[in-house]
Amino acid sequence: MKWLVRSVLALVTLVVVAVAVLLLIPTERVAALAADQFKAATGRTLTIDGAVKATLWPRLGVRAEGIEIANAAWSDQGPMLTAQTLEVGIALGSILGGDIQVETLEVSGAELILERNAAGQGNWEVVRPNTSSAATVSGGSRAARDISIDRAVLSGANITWRDQVSGTQVRLRAVDLETRIADLDSPLRLAGSALLNGQAVALDLSADAMRPLIDGTLTPAALALNAGETALRLEGRADLEPLSFEGRIEASSGDRFAIAQAFGVAVPELPDGLGADRIAMNAAVTLAPAGTIHLRDMLLELDRNSLTGALDIDPAGPGGRPRLVGNLASDSLDLTAFSRKGQGGESTLVAETGWGREVIDVAGLFAVDGELTFSSGPITLGDATLDEVRARATLENGRAVVTLQPLLAYGGTVTGEIVVNGRGGLSARTNLDLSGLQMLPFLTEFADFDRLVGQADLSLRLLGVGGTAQALVDSLDGSVNLKVGQGEVLGLDIPGMVRTLDLGYRGEGQKTVFDGITASFAITGGVARSDDLRLGAPYLAATGAGEIALGAQTIDYRLMPTVRREADGRGVTVPILIQGSWSDPRIRPDLEFLARQRVEAERAELEARARVEADAARARAEEAARQRLAEELDIAPEDLSSREAVEDAIRERVEQQLLGILTGQ
Repeated sequence: MKWLVRSVLALVTLVVVAVAVLLLIPTERVAALAADQFKAATGRTLTIDGAVKATLWPRLGVRAEGIEIANAAWSDQGPMLTAQTLEVGIALGSILGGDIQVETLEVSGAELILERNAAGQGNWEVVRPNTSSAATVSGGSRAARDISIDRAVLSGANITWRDQVSGTQVRLRAVDLETRIADLDSPLRLAGSALLNGQAVALDLSADAMRPLIDGTLTPAALALNAGETALRLEGRADLEPLSFEGRIEASSGDRFAIAQAFGVAVPELPDGLGADRIAMNAAVTLAPAGTIHLRDMLLELDRNSLTGALDIDPAGPGGRPRLVGNLASDSLDLTAFSRKGQGGESTLVAETGWGREVIDVAGLFAVDGELTFSSGPITLGDATLDEVRARATLENGRAVVTLQPLLAYGGTVTGEIVVNGRGGLSARTNLDLSGLQMLPFLTEFADFDRLVGQADLSLRLLGVGGTAQALVDSLDGSVNLKVGQGEVLGLDIPGMVRTLDLGYRGEGQKTVFDGITASFAITGGVARSDDLRLGAPYLAATGAGEIALGAQTIDYRLMPTVRREADGRGVTVPILIQGSWSDPRIRPDLEFLARQRVEAERAELEARARVEADAARARAEEAARQRLAEELDIAPEDLSSREAVEDAIRERVEQQLLGILTGQ
């Protein structure tokens, strides 16, 4: 029974000791000491309105109710922190003497307000009061004991963030935070969770020690943040004064960083292939003391596409917008979403009937400023493919300029620039020179026109204004110049049609071979007009004139082909009309034009014959008059051509008549 007696005695002894210790805890003294230490450290008032009780279970320590921490003097939002309860667990050995070692500090039911005023000052920024004289316990002469906290817990809290600079207000609910730090020289660990707009957010922060962070020394640290489908991890060295970091960043999001919208950060709509479903980044990152961000050795994944490069980001650029400067490169890009797969690779701006009529949002042009150099291997645009792209893009206050340096596609090169301006409405200007392009794949994939084979040089000088793709095309002004080398016109045998006036010479399997084509177009109001088309071939020459309605995607053109039996001989000309939609134009001989030409020719012939007959009648009348005059003058008709002979005949006739009058004969 000795073991039982000894056990009972031991248990009684422990209970007596525990009760004695509980009674010895100076609760009021601990509360006053906490308030004094807080005031000395922050200059803010810590108020405990409720009861302060000593606790034995679940931990040895103090429980206080009705906690309040004063806000910054400039704030009108009330206390910075209010809490229902504050529980302090104290190490048994620190009660009887020495520094107070807090094993656990737990705050429950807290309401925390974090705000930044219009001057950019945060209410969490504190100015320490003069601490040259040591704080003392009330009524005592001995210096107050230091406090260390092993574990701090914030549970069931609500945190409100107010920013008067940006006008943003964010509220976090059900916030749970736990911090482990034995002292300022020990490792720091902070873990927490919350609800932001109904979405769960988790945080995990660690650092080698707090003291070097506070003192302005780069200290090894790591941060992990998860919110919905967004994950962020930073690992490297950090400094709090001023805030800076160097290390690596890993970020990914399947919801386009939706959490950023809660903080007033606008995230633009991104198309498929450029981050619509997933964005991921891995890079070496530096956050400079000035607030600029520098990314190097970067791998950027946008949906199924990957890019590498470097970026420099100034969140507060000269224009008040973030500014990005960098370079990106990719082995290949799949941008099928920018086309209608299987529909000739046309842009998604093209609808089933004409061009797209949805309003084009230009807000993205004002989201950032910057300068970007870009290079890529093959880029797939549905059925269309660009072989190689080298370009430089600048964006300044809603105006984007893309300079091609050059672009390789369809066996040729494209140089020039494209300007998109969102200031005061949307406008677009294109100055491009295309050299050596294979026209069949180019026109098929970008204009759904598959009838021209040949290598061409093309220059485009175009300007459009409008809020939709249709409005832009309908407003186009400018010029287009085209020069094609040897090639073919598919679906049409021009010589055969001219010789036979038979429509059977158009359609699949028919073609016209040519040595070259040249044409220029003047574009006004979305309609391209031309009157100088020239097509040359050994036994064929053709000119053309007409118009192409770019907005309606229709053509109304007349070719005047002349088919010769010999290369240098005269031939037959029969006009051919090309009318209808680009994708399926109607091609036929212009018989009405021929009929009008024949009528005009016959009328001209009749008019010429009438003129000949009139001239002949006039000549006969003149001859008869000559005969009568010759008889009157009694001279030979041929003498009428001599002025002297006529005058002599008239004089003689007058003299005879006068003599007859005088002589009465």
